[in-house]
Amino acid sequence: MIPFDRDRALDILNNATARLTARAYIREISREFSLTPFQAKKVVTSLVQSQDVAYQDLYGSTYVMEGFSKPVRITDRFFILPPDVSSIAGPNDLDIRISPGISFGTGHHPTTRLCLAALDNLFFSTGQSDHLQGGKAGDIGTGSGVLAIAACLAGISRCTAWETDPNAVSEACQNVAANGLENRINVIHDIMTAQDLNLSLVMANLRFPTLKQIAPDIYSILLPGGHLILSGVRAWEMDNLKTHYSTIGFSIDWEREEKQWGALTMTKKP
Repeated sequence: MIPFDRDRALDILNNATARLTARAYIREISREFSLTPFQAKKVVTSLVQSQDVAYQDLYGSTYVMEGFSKPVRITDRFFILPPDVSSIAGPNDLDIRISPGISFGTGHHPTTRLCLAALDNLFFSTGQSDHLQGGKAGDIGTGSGVLAIAACLAGISRCTAWETDPNAVSEACQNVAANGLENRINVIHDIMTAQDLNLSLVMANLRFPTLKQIAPDIYSILLPGGHLILSGVRAWEMDNLKTHYSTIGFSIDWEREEKQWGALTMTKKP
């Protein structure tokens, strides 16, 4: 058995800014642990056998993703699990059922976990639950639909989920159905545009340039006093993000970083 640190090996996947092919992952393992390519391949094989990672065929290439075959606790309240896996949730927990797919949002990436931590904090730790219960939300770039689903499970009445990738739209719709939320989440295959939506909550897990570009539109669709959850930014981009959104009328309520990624919760000033 070749000695290696499992958590460090999985961190390579979590910290990657793009999906890693099997060849690229072997190369990164080799570099991280000073192993030969043959030894690194043995490490990846052992991770596959233990179901810590899995191969995924996509667009003619084989990629590596973290394993997803059992419930994973993401926050104090939220579990993510595949649709056909039995729940282990307690009476105060919420299950989010997500099918493994090509879309972003199965709980492995730090930004998904950070957004769910922000939702957990907002609904269950800040005293804002009564204010948000029954309100409407928007999820910009919904991916797998995980944040829209989590918001509705936490108490939002309806959520509009925008997505431009047709594959992600299909997967998001399947995940919405798996959670029995077809009548509460509307997945739209389009970009989000400024309109009079009067939302109580907006979520966007996108990269910094996009978050900066759509800031005026986000401001326009939120009610005064409405809440905004942002992630998808690197730790070193957080100050610029806070400055930009503070300038247009948001106050910072909560922030957290994980593995060089960051997330914010903000409120639109009255």
